[in-house]
Amino acid sequence: MSRSHFGLVLALLWLAWFAGCAPKSPHLLETSTQIAPFLKQVSGPLPKTQEKRLYADFLARYYRPWQLDELDTTAETASWAVRHYAGKALFAENRRPLPKARFDAWVENADYEAFNTLKRHAIVVHPTSLRLFPTRRPIFYDPSLPGEGYPFDYNQNSAIKACTPLIVSHLSRDGGWAFVQSPFALGWLPVRDIAFVSEKQIETIMRLPKLAVLKEYIPVYDGRQNFLFYAKMATLFPWAGEEEGFYKILVPQKEGGSLSLSRSLLPKAWASAMPLEMKRENVGRVASQLLGEPYGWGGMAEDRDCSAMTRDFFAPFGIWLPRNSKAQAKAGKAIDLQTLSAKEKERIILKEAVPFRTLLYLPGHIMLYVGKQEGRAYAMHNIWGIRTGNGGRYIVGKAVITDLWLGENLPEADKASLLIERIRSMNIVVEF
Repeated sequence: MSRSHFGLVLALLWLAWFAGCAPKSPHLLETSTQIAPFLKQVSGPLPKTQEKRLYADFLARYYRPWQLDELDTTAETASWAVRHYAGKALFAENRRPLPKARFDAWVENADYEAFNTLKRHAIVVHPTSLRLFPTRRPIFYDPSLPGEGYPFDYNQNSAIKACTPLIVSHLSRDGGWAFVQSPFALGWLPVRDIAFVSEKQIETIMRLPKLAVLKEYIPVYDGRQNFLFYAKMATLFPWAGEEEGFYKILVPQKEGGSLSLSRSLLPKAWASAMPLEMKRENVGRVASQLLGEPYGWGGMAEDRDCSAMTRDFFAPFGIWLPRNSKAQAKAGKAIDLQTLSAKEKERIILKEAVPFRTLLYLPGHIMLYVGKQEGRAYAMHNIWGIRTGNGGRYIVGKAVITDLWLGENLPEADKASLLIERIRSMNIVVEF
């Protein structure tokens, strides 16, 4: 053997020995986007009487804006964001302090003195964003701080889907924005994204059965196959009939300032009649569309945050949830866990929680319990990140399945901030 070959062999042997003896880096964050291992823990379908009752409640809440003669709140409540953010150190999209003159102009344009003077029913004609101030510009806290900056735009209230019913309070001074009450939140929408509806159109839409989109981000066309918008899962359409392989649906379009209903087709593989039966294959079908989606604070970039994910999980089954996590934690039967140790919390969750029907709440975050594996409780949730000991974040940034001890092996993790440590309650949204 030549000297060069001998040296190469020695080097390879040394590398093999070193690799075998060197400490292995632990797999620090165990996350998954595979729902299949948990589907065997899905309970049987709901009794038809309960399914019918829940769906009736869903429709009543969904169509509530069209049952109102005016917004059922006050100008003071509607303008809370003005008082909340006034005087705070705010930052703009360029990471520089937000000019006070810009903020003041937004407030003046909002014209809350005109609150509840228009009082007209409307509908969302394509997906958009509900804003706290009448502007698309963002509001950030200091982007140099952990957990601040993009995507945490505090002007973003919620994403809002096409076909969503509205009642309009008034328009901004410049006429470009409408202050609205949707089924789940108040805020500002661009006037170009809404259309005013007649009482006859309301009657038609409410009378027809509903289809829920079960596939993420599908293209929607008008009756002449002109593209209109992309619809996310849990978008609802009025169902006007069927033909081979397709549902006939009504889609909203705008003519002038008013609604025009266009007939279109939706592949049957992309949607289902509501309420969807809450059985194993349907639970898997819905959950698999939500998993892996990037985290989107308040619906930023048309992605979901934690409470939007849980809301859209339950919606196709005809089960209503409020928009924010704190309100969702009060749905159904709530069980207080905050005085218990981490191990006691998990013990009760494993004993009492019903997979795919139970929410786990901690301040600022909510998760869907999906069952257990090897003695641990697992949840499906859209999460931004794990808090670290230095006040920073280890970014997850998407919808995943994890146990409740996520980050326990992460050396820099703040152990007091693990999910299990911070859980305050669980609530069984749907009981038998």
